[in-house]
Amino acid sequence: MPTVIFKPTEKCNARCTYCDVVSLREPKTMEVSLLKEIFIKMDAYLKEFPEEKFEFVWHGGEPLLLGNEFFEAAIEYQEDFCAETKDRINHCIQTNLTLLKPEHIGFFQKLGINSVGTSYEPIEGIRGIGKKVNSELYNDKFFHGINLLENNNIGWGFIYVVTRKSLEDPVALFHTLANLKPDGGFMMNAVLIYGDDPDNLAITPMEYVDFLGTLFPLWWQHRHRWPEVDPFSSLVKNAEGHNSLGCVDSGSCGYEHIYIGPNGEASQCGRSADWGLISYGNVKDRSLQEIMKDPKREMFFERQEYLMHNDCMDCRFWKICHGGCPLDAYDEKEKNFDRKTFWCELKSVFIEKYFEPITGYSF
Repeated sequence: MPTVIFKPTEKCNARCTYCDVVSLREPKTMEVSLLKEIFIKMDAYLKEFPEEKFEFVWHGGEPLLLGNEFFEAAIEYQEDFCAETKDRINHCIQTNLTLLKPEHIGFFQKLGINSVGTSYEPIEGIRGIGKKVNSELYNDKFFHGINLLENNNIGWGFIYVVTRKSLEDPVALFHTLANLKPDGGFMMNAVLIYGDDPDNLAITPMEYVDFLGTLFPLWWQHRHRWPEVDPFSSLVKNAEGHNSLGCVDSGSCGYEHIYIGPNGEASQCGRSADWGLISYGNVKDRSLQEIMKDPKREMFFERQEYLMHNDCMDCRFWKICHGGCPLDAYDEKEKNFDRKTFWCELKSVFIEKYFEPITGYSF
């Protein structure tokens, strides 16, 4: 099932001190006329491949900055141009929730969005509204958004970004996050900082491993209370024989992902577009079929073949790692992805030091 990472705007009303996306360039926003073209081309793709579906991820920036007209147009275009295929377009959205209003709930329901992805930060001064990073205002608006979702039976989950400040009291932090969403539904990712780090938020990969290692015994003991906490729950599912891999570990993003930016530019994903690594042209000029078959995608397939017979040969974690995210492995000097990432070794350290001794599972 192809995943369209749809970034109709790069603008954001919030400020995360570790985010460099907005500072890369002047933020752009998509014209409504281009949105129409995208729905027409999705319909053409789905008609050619009747067994396929699209996972259509509204991303940003902050997509709720687009305004009512943009969402109304999306609903209209889907009805007008995807009448026969709309049931095979699964919409979901990533939003910081601080702009969520009742009318957005109506848009979500008409697009079939029944679950929302967001992110949360309880530590003051890391995530906030405006240039002064007003965390108190951010949290007030965030929880107002959560209440709107829950009152309308829309599910939600969140990402927590682990920074240096997270290391001060991991257990207390974990309880805060877990109690925010008692049935689980959150993921802990290491912060990625490229370039300057004026707020001293970067952590080493091993610090991230030990952060997770501190929390894993607590989660394991109470896993039935907090069933969906990643990366823990996905590791357990895979150890039990179920396939539960995100895009960075799946080794299949070359087959499945398309990024579409505010000017219609196509790339592999948001990161590859932000860094200018891969271009598949523009949806104004190319069909989605042509983008999915672009020869540049071959480098992702070749990477998997190379790793299986070189860096990752005989690795017992291959099926849950696949060499890690190609973008993390990108060699700027060689201009290729043909190596495993440093995260691979760290994943094996976490599994061997913390996961396997506690769970009794083995990969």
